[in-house]
Amino acid sequence: MRALGELLLYIRCEAAKLRRKPLFAVLAASSVLLPLAFAFFLSDPPDSRTAVIQTMASLIQLSAYVVLIPAVAVLAANLLFEEQDNDTLKNLLCVPVSKARLAVAKLLMLLGFAVVFMAVGALVMLAVLLAQGWQPVGYWPLFAVCLGQGIFMWAGALPCVLLMVVLNKSYLLSVLIAFFYTIVNYLVPTALPALTAVPLGLNAGTLLPGALTLRWYLPFLSDGPQPPLVQQLMEYTVTTPQALAVTAAEAAVFMALIAWVYRRQGC
Repeated sequence: MRALGELLLYIRCEAAKLRRKPLFAVLAASSVLLPLAFAFFLSDPPDSRTAVIQTMASLIQLSAYVVLIPAVAVLAANLLFEEQDNDTLKNLLCVPVSKARLAVAKLLMLLGFAVVFMAVGALVMLAVLLAQGWQPVGYWPLFAVCLGQGIFMWAGALPCVLLMVVLNKSYLLSVLIAFFYTIVNYLVPTALPALTAVPLGLNAGTLLPGALTLRWYLPFLSDGPQPPLVQQLMEYTVTTPQALAVTAAEAAVFMALIAWVYRRQGC
């Protein structure tokens, strides 16, 4: 219980620090502005159900993939190396503070950020739909999908965070790798369906978060006839418990590695 209380205290402190960062303000604004931009470029839907699917699909497929993974990776680099850059980590360790728990607290706080980021975007989409006179038909299941995407994209960013910790302050290279990893997650599921349309197992269709979540959320967005690629992927969809189990296992492994590497690094 003491360890849990200490971890919760760390999370509160990290959340308070995050709110003061200009980068957080930019990303918080993007959680509102990006959905508005997506809604502006949507085609004219014939009915409320189609309007909901189109608006929420843009958020699920674009905001989560293109923005959230690099955002989590960049924020993680900023948080994990802030104390070292400001030469305050030595003071924290004198309290004493566990470096491993500190790293875990930062990562869990970013999990909350990812979920809230997607929730805000989804609520903005709801406001847009209502303002345009559409009924929120089927909206709330897709709202839950958005929250799930926040969890999955956070876990998907952890390999980039691990690499940043291993490189230890190599910000530019780490950010470039994060964006490259984002592109891979965004393109592989559709550009190489042979890697994605596979059963669950030790393969790219299961281990890459972009491929796994695509197979998870497709049934929620399917309404009417689908193109051949979607039909092929629909044969290998995964359930919510399956997607959560794979994501939880990957997140546990990468969080343990990040905490271990961060703890062993010098101050």
